[in-house]
Amino acid sequence: LRGQLLSLEALEARARELAARFTLARDTDSGTRRFFGRFRENMRILRLAYHTLAADVHRGEQTPPAAEWLLDNFHLIDSEDVEFQRHLSRSYYRELPKLAPRERAGTARVYAMAVELIRASDGRLDLERIARFVSSYQTLAPLSIGEIWAWPLLLRAGLIENLRRIADDLLETREAREAADRTFEQFEKETDPDAGPPIPDRPPPAYIVQLLRKMREHGPQVAPLRARLKAELAAHLISPEDAIRAEHQEQAAAQVSMGNTVTSLRLCATLDWTHFFERVSHVEHILRRDPAGSYGKMDLQTRDAYRREVEELAEPTGEAQIRVALKAIESARESHERDPADLRGSHVGHHLLGGGRPALEEDVAYHPKLSRWMGRVARAYAAGLYLGAIGALTAAFVALSVALVWGTGAEILAGLLALIPGSELAILTVQWLCSRLTRPLRLLRLDLTSGVPEEGRTMVIIPTLLTSVGEVKDLLEHLEVQALGNLDPRIHFAILGDFRDAPSEIMPGDAEILKAAQEGIQE
Repeated sequence: LRGQLLSLEALEARARELAARFTLARDTDSGTRRFFGRFRENMRILRLAYHTLAADVHRGEQTPPAAEWLLDNFHLIDSEDVEFQRHLSRSYYRELPKLAPRERAGTARVYAMAVELIRASDGRLDLERIARFVSSYQTLAPLSIGEIWAWPLLLRAGLIENLRRIADDLLETREAREAADRTFEQFEKETDPDAGPPIPDRPPPAYIVQLLRKMREHGPQVAPLRARLKAELAAHLISPEDAIRAEHQEQAAAQVSMGNTVTSLRLCATLDWTHFFERVSHVEHILRRDPAGSYGKMDLQTRDAYRREVEELAEPTGEAQIRVALKAIESARESHERDPADLRGSHVGHHLLGGGRPALEEDVAYHPKLSRWMGRVARAYAAGLYLGAIGALTAAFVALSVALVWGTGAEILAGLLALIPGSELAILTVQWLCSRLTRPLRLLRLDLTSGVPEEGRTMVIIPTLLTSVGEVKDLLEHLEVQALGNLDPRIHFAILGDFRDAPSEIMPGDAEILKAAQEGIQE
């Protein structure tokens, strides 16, 4: 994965070129098995290289600098296997848009982008290069929300692919050195120096360097072998010095590539990809045009819920999701123009998750899936379905009890006795099914990590009865703990207290209780 190193401007031009050249396939299911199989093979080769090179170190053999990077950082590489299996499922990858060209058929578009970015950077990545590459690509072909979320994992998969190729080179170089050692051992065993082992045709530089190193450790007795090696190199217009220079350059390039790739893996593991997503996502930029100005003030989970609704309403392409997001903003803007005082209708969330959702679905020609439609019906008639299911199960339990004693004359008594335990069992069964089949809906929230805004100034009021001086002191201590735990200047605490019911307006001890409360508040 070594290509021409590109500057930021050239990298942006390369991204636009890829956007113009990539053609998406209609079938997104193909290529999934090949991709995951390739990743498992990459990890197998990397583990093999690690154990093989570690064994060489234990034997005291010399290892190239790139191998030292691999040995020192293999724990980081190995952890990527766990992260990959945990966060990238086959079903998720299957939904990603795939490329159609023959040489890339079935490859996820974002994975092909990641490989091109690594090739143009020699594995050396930083947040600015990544963001500008993705943003430049989207000037011609916007990515979907799912693709941008999958980008970090597929970028790391591309880095693993790069490491595997470097590891392959390390193993091939090691095999060439071993072949040189075997050649020299055969030469030493020969009684006739002129009848020594043949030199392979076009030997790799590692073989030549290792054989030269072995010959330097001996005297003139290896002259016949040196002559055969020089003759073989001369036949291809190569000198021993050229081979040594080429091997050193290859080792230096492998060291740089390995170091860059490992450093990039560490960077990808520590980056906050949420901020990256919101920086490059076109859907995010559109939703931030919310006429009510509330979208940008909401927390991450709420914004993500809005984006999931855009995914639900649109086809799984970046262009379709942009159209839905634009339509939601347009609907909110129209509501604001009709009634500026309608803050609810001018918020984009009202049209994605609230009362404006049916009109938006009609505008974007959305047809819910069967499971989604059934869920809506269940929520619309939740009370009736809940009580009806309990009633039906209770009737079934009672009928079963009556059937067991049918013909004995105790049918009515058995039915009455089974009514209460049958209803309890039905309630437990229905509630268990509800907890298994439904999930709670998360309330939408504002992001208050930087403090409560002025328009959100809040007073927390504790309503209570003031019954004694000791209880008032305990209550004030509790209030102080709450206030000290919430130091936001726009959050206030208060007690709304009253005396207990009494036969007269003023009772003995009321004055002392009130005085203790007032003094405690002042203190």
